[in-house]
Amino acid sequence: MSVLKPFVFMAALAACTPVCAQKAVSEQAPPIDNSEQERTVGNEENQASQDESGIEVIDIIKRDTITESALDDRLEGDKEALDNVFAITQHRQNYLLPVTYVSNPNTFGNEELTEENVDNKEAKFQVSAKLPLYLEETGFDGLYFGFTLTSFWQLYNSEASKPFRETNYEPEVFWQETADYSVLGYKFNTFQVGFNHMSNGQSGLRSRSWNRLFASIVFSDNDDIYYLKTWYRIPEDEKADPLDPTGDDNPDIQDYYGRMEFGYGRKIGAFKVLALLRNNLDFDENRGSIQLDLTYPISDRYEVLLQYFNGYGDSLIDYNRSQERIGIGFQLHFL
Repeated sequence: MSVLKPFVFMAALAACTPVCAQKAVSEQAPPIDNSEQERTVGNEENQASQDESGIEVIDIIKRDTITESALDDRLEGDKEALDNVFAITQHRQNYLLPVTYVSNPNTFGNEELTEENVDNKEAKFQVSAKLPLYLEETGFDGLYFGFTLTSFWQLYNSEASKPFRETNYEPEVFWQETADYSVLGYKFNTFQVGFNHMSNGQSGLRSRSWNRLFASIVFSDNDDIYYLKTWYRIPEDEKADPLDPTGDDNPDIQDYYGRMEFGYGRKIGAFKVLALLRNNLDFDENRGSIQLDLTYPISDRYEVLLQYFNGYGDSLIDYNRSQERIGIGFQLHFL
């Protein structure tokens, strides 16, 4: 019995310690209000939820780093390409449409073309890339240079020696920021703001060009991708003479080409649908355009592309000329 006595004493002391401590605290501290205690418990539960899910709840807006979205694969591909110093990433779509039919081709962009010899059937292709000028230490936020070339080629017009009817050049410099936030279930992916120049490389009466400051945002959920872009046109002086190389080549371009654009993409089985709408936001003389792209994968890298366009701004030489175009070809995977 004398051997067990120390262990019995230690067990009794251990059992008494928390009770005594609680009594001492209760004698020294004022009682805690029940509502305050509930708030404390609630905060602890929210903190635990945040630690488990990686999402910080701020009413409607959530800081979100784990929710999957339809654009994740594309952004992950961009990040991997930036790790390769020899790589240039896609900016906009890269495609070749060997056959397109256009309803009302403008001959003004090439002196060899006339209303009699212009062909409604032509090829269209686009090459677009971007490269970083400056990147922050993590992620792929930073300053970029982008370039897009879109060309319209009278490939089947032997009568006029198969000329390029129009080519548009679009260099731009922009800041891109990754936005790890969700709003009402939509994940905001990227935000861009920058300077854009667009021209057709012509001179004299054939010259078309303009400069813009723009801002765009891309957001998505698990199935859908949304894109919104608007711009401010940098004013130019009015031409004193139509042949003056300085001054505004197309003062009314925003009335036709538009003042904003909205994009929507969705995957339907193996198919992907991408729609791009532009509008001048003028209710009295409303103009704009719509482009619909339907793609189907044929390999890990390439897709079949069916493209339809209707409206103004199919090209710069056609900015104030309504066109309808349909074409089929191939493009690099974009979404």
